[in-house]
Amino acid sequence: MAAALTVHSVQTAAAQSEVDCVLEPAARVTISAKAEGTIREIPVGRGDLVEKGDLLVSLDAELESLQLELAQARAESDLDLRGQRERLLLRQKEYDRVEQLSQRNIAATSALDDAGIELSLTELALEQAKFDRKLAAIEVRQAQALLDRRSVQSPLTGRVVAVDAAVGEFANEQTSIMEIVQTDPIHVEVFAPGELFGRITEGEIHEVVLMPPLDGRFNATVAVVDRLFDTASGTFGVRLEIDNPKSIVPSGARCRILFGAG
Repeated sequence: MAAALTVHSVQTAAAQSEVDCVLEPAARVTISAKAEGTIREIPVGRGDLVEKGDLLVSLDAELESLQLELAQARAESDLDLRGQRERLLLRQKEYDRVEQLSQRNIAATSALDDAGIELSLTELALEQAKFDRKLAAIEVRQAQALLDRRSVQSPLTGRVVAVDAAVGEFANEQTSIMEIVQTDPIHVEVFAPGELFGRITEGEIHEVVLMPPLDGRFNATVAVVDRLFDTASGTFGVRLEIDNPKSIVPSGARCRILFGAG
């Protein structure tokens, strides 16, 4: 019974602890180009919802496209390989014929040596042709990688909050093209007073109330409880998460959270 009374006392105290909080996006990403070039297309605008993998921006890629076509043509051609195989069959037949003549003392030993050298050289040429085909396949992947660098896909599912560049502008790795925020889940950032330390545990669900002029109440799950105190304020950090698949909960808003209210 004493233990039950102690738990009730803690919950009662915690229920009266109302703390300020801020709603933040789970991630904020600045999009820049992967290479230098002129912007050819920006298919999204401010306020658009984008899925992970959606095209955000593409640069002029005519040269890279031609390089890929050239590499693919080389990789798909087996003319040299087939030619070397035919030469090898011919050299093998010539060697066998000279070897038979040599055994019958009709052909000189030097002729057999020459035929053997030609056969060996043709075998090496065939191996080189096989190696060249492997290199051609690698060149295709290299050309494809260079072409892929001419476009940028969204690294996350979120919303475009700013577009800082336009079609026709020159861009490079340092150019900020747009900014995307991940709004599902929404993070609730709290600096909780020291007296709540030990009363907040990961997995708990608490109610978050938006501050005026906004209105709304949402359940949030405790995701992180810091173990490091801020010496000056005597507070510790707590992060909660709100599921927000339809982007109903606004990010950047101020809120209040009632710890201990269940």
